[in-house]
Amino acid sequence: MRKLVLSVVLVGVLSLSFVAVAAQSTQVDVTPGDMQGWVFAVESGTGTGALVNGPDTPPIGAGSANLTVPNGAGGVVLAVAAFQGTPLADMTNLEYSTYRASGGPALAIALQFNIDFDLADGVDTFQGRMVYEPYHSGTPVLTGVWQTWNPQDNAPLGNWWFNRAPGNSVCPQSNPCTWQEVLTAFPNAGIHADLGAVILKAGSGWSTGFDGNVDALTIGVNGMDTTYNFEAAPTDKDQCKNGGWAAFSDPSFMNQGQCIKFVNTGK
Repeated sequence: MRKLVLSVVLVGVLSLSFVAVAAQSTQVDVTPGDMQGWVFAVESGTGTGALVNGPDTPPIGAGSANLTVPNGAGGVVLAVAAFQGTPLADMTNLEYSTYRASGGPALAIALQFNIDFDLADGVDTFQGRMVYEPYHSGTPVLTGVWQTWNPQDNAPLGNWWFNRAPGNSVCPQSNPCTWQEVLTAFPNAGIHADLGAVILKAGSGWSTGFDGNVDALTIGVNGMDTTYNFEAAPTDKDQCKNGGWAAFSDPSFMNQGQCIKFVNTGK
């Protein structure tokens, strides 16, 4: 896995792989043979990221993305440069599912955006991140089960916080804001137009190590949803072609034909 020094570096790398907002509701299958612009990266300490089968029965398909850190200093992400320049006010749906195999009682994979506090002010420097952590929702984070989170839910507690000014003076980690409170405080905020990224993260300052999974990330813009389905195995025979078969490890294949057979028959 590549190690990147994040805050600014990751967004610079990811901005090279822009993924356009979908024109209609659609599902995007992310597999080792076709990552669809998503990348795993270590932000701090050590950690691992991989597409795996399971655990248990994921919300979509048979697989998910696994993020692990050995201790609280580790930080690992799965991120994509997507929806750049999208105003928060245009986001009509946010949803994703997580699974915790081990870790502290409040820990679950966080959803983050590289943020611009005002898309219209002409300031295009990196302005930090807007962060959603499920434990702020008031619903207990459980071990050994899949849970679905709705980050735009405005009750009963705030969910979102910022790691840089001016956001961290309005919505700090210690007193996060609801989605509506964020929109009220920063009505022109959105995913950064140049350095924007959608990020799923575990670790960096957490109380313990962590092993967990994420799947079925849905982002809706003006009523049009894109759902990302993370899978360890190929879902389409085209993912097996042009050497793509060699990227899979769960299961692994000896050649393209074996990979295509798996897609057609499931074995």
